[in-house]
Amino acid sequence: MMGVVANDMLPAPGLEGPGGDGATRTPPTYAYLVQVSANGGRWNADWTEPAGGFERSVDGASQVARQVLRRRFVQMRADDGAHWRDLWFRVDVWLLGPATGGPRRDDPGDTPWGRQLQADGGAPDAVEVRTPVQVRKEVGG
Repeated sequence: MMGVVANDMLPAPGLEGPGGDGATRTPPTYAYLVQVSANGGRWNADWTEPAGGFERSVDGASQVARQVLRRRFVQMRADDGAHWRDLWFRVDVWLLGPATGGPRRDDPGDTPWGRQLQADGGAPDAVEVRTPVQVRKEVGG
């Protein structure tokens, strides 16, 4: 005896499976720029590490900013605290898309980095700032 199995369950959002809307979606790409300041007024690129980069995330620009700073602070734990102990840290994050010149298809390599977006006057989608006290607390120094 052969039975018929009916699947009348609806897939959860993002779990559509082959051919579904979310099955082939690539997470959005964000460009970021990490900067430091002696007083929170004038910002310069953080030259101790790569100051900018790209990150794909479904969590949004604010979460990307927090993740970037968290990774930077983890790296700093192993460093001598003399060069960062009294600095402010800031990360600007831009969602890349047609308005910012990319990404085209799946390649963020042909899009402007955060420094270029900043120079072009593009307003970031998220900004996170940490004071020296917050930095010392997060780094643990």
